[in-house]
Amino acid sequence: MENFKTRRSVIQFEDVSFEYPGAETESIHHIDLDVKEGEFLVLTGGSGCGKTTLTRLINGLAEQFYEGTLKGRVTLLGRSISEYPLYEIGKKVGSIFQDPRSQFFASITEDEIAFGCENYGVPYEELDGRVSNAIKRINGDMLRGKEIYPMSSGEKQKIAVASVNAVDPEIYVFDEPSANLDMYSVEALKNLMRELKEEGHTIIVAEHRLYYLTGLADRFLYMENGSIKAEWTPEELLSMPEAKRKDIGIRAADLRHIEVDIPSRKEKDVTLEVKGLAFSYRKHPVFHDISFQAYAGDLIAIIGHNGIGKTTLSNILCGMQKEKAGQILYSGKDVSKGRRKNFAYFVMQNTDCQLFGDSVEEELLLNGKGSTQEQRDDLLKMYGLFEWKERHPAILSGGQKQRLTLAVSDWIDTPILILDEPTSGLDYKNMVRISEHLKALAQKGKTILIITHDYEFAAMTCNRVLHFIDEGHAETFPLQGSLPRLYSCLMCQ
Repeated sequence: MENFKTRRSVIQFEDVSFEYPGAETESIHHIDLDVKEGEFLVLTGGSGCGKTTLTRLINGLAEQFYEGTLKGRVTLLGRSISEYPLYEIGKKVGSIFQDPRSQFFASITEDEIAFGCENYGVPYEELDGRVSNAIKRINGDMLRGKEIYPMSSGEKQKIAVASVNAVDPEIYVFDEPSANLDMYSVEALKNLMRELKEEGHTIIVAEHRLYYLTGLADRFLYMENGSIKAEWTPEELLSMPEAKRKDIGIRAADLRHIEVDIPSRKEKDVTLEVKGLAFSYRKHPVFHDISFQAYAGDLIAIIGHNGIGKTTLSNILCGMQKEKAGQILYSGKDVSKGRRKNFAYFVMQNTDCQLFGDSVEEELLLNGKGSTQEQRDDLLKMYGLFEWKERHPAILSGGQKQRLTLAVSDWIDTPILILDEPTSGLDYKNMVRISEHLKALAQKGKTILIITHDYEFAAMTCNRVLHFIDEGHAETFPLQGSLPRLYSCLMCQ
């Protein structure tokens, strides 16, 4: 690891604590941290450990947007962060959030990428060059001229990265940047981060997935309960014994060394059959002639590159969209669009669309009428949400919202459960928790389809794969004995 001690400090935390309005405890406390010019720093740890709060203190949002209480001193480029107006911080610190929709201002790709540059007065003659270069860096030529709203989450993440890159800040802050990306796009993100590092930019990444960062990071900081508990070099992280890694609760640093036991399952009753399915969006074909079968007890990983139609397939299966052609049969019977919700329930990637209660417990009450207090408490404990039962869903973290929507799906209890990126924003321990629960549901005969780009999760959870090769072809294969094939499919998307 390069020695950064002689370089100038660009970010400093001196005995820093921070508390959000209305919170009962501090999110972080007594943090001391010195980030040097050109350093690549990774923050990791379980959900709620404080890593996102650290990033919000660096980009000014913690104080000026969330209006929390800061103790201690945060210094940005030699000046107290509290002295900067927010717009000035934005020019020096580019932020890419986990949910990119929260930072969009325009509806078309080029307009969004140009937006920040225009606000900071970039000369018009430079603008086209900056936009084109930013699109090239994300391998996003296919996104030119397109509306952002209908894009997949991964495509939106690419636009967010490009819009920040066009402004060219000195410091980049990424919050879970890989959460919604396929592995091919993660590789592209990795290459972009490498270029930024080589150009001398300082980079801070808050992340659960670590495998793509071991060749880039100078330091990994492990956080727990609002404090920095450990610091590792990439070499120390890669050499960490598996038992220790799992006990600490962090994701694998090397996906090639994952050890899982995939049980063989006999094909029993066909619960779902899809025949020659086709769908178009505004006369643009999404997919055509997609056919497959799913059996009781199946855990099927649905994979394919961003935008190929995996979420659209799920919307059709649960009756939220109408196919252009083809048949969908549940237990051998052709089921109309309006009746499919009785057979299949879809847990969306955008969890905010499915949360309506004023508290976590009320969310269960809305969907589990007739349940007892004990049943609700047991379910919340199983999903690690019991201590949050009286909190409003809006203030939960992304991972906590994901677990709440999964808890709701338990009440609804359709024979087929469809999940869209269920590990987005989840730490290792909660990923294992969800995996074990889904396997238990499958043992009881539920059919579970999981849209995922997460190799680690798919390997430990699923028994079969549905691979969208292109818009006209999909293949299925058993996962037992085929982990290298799964890895190859995910990496080649």
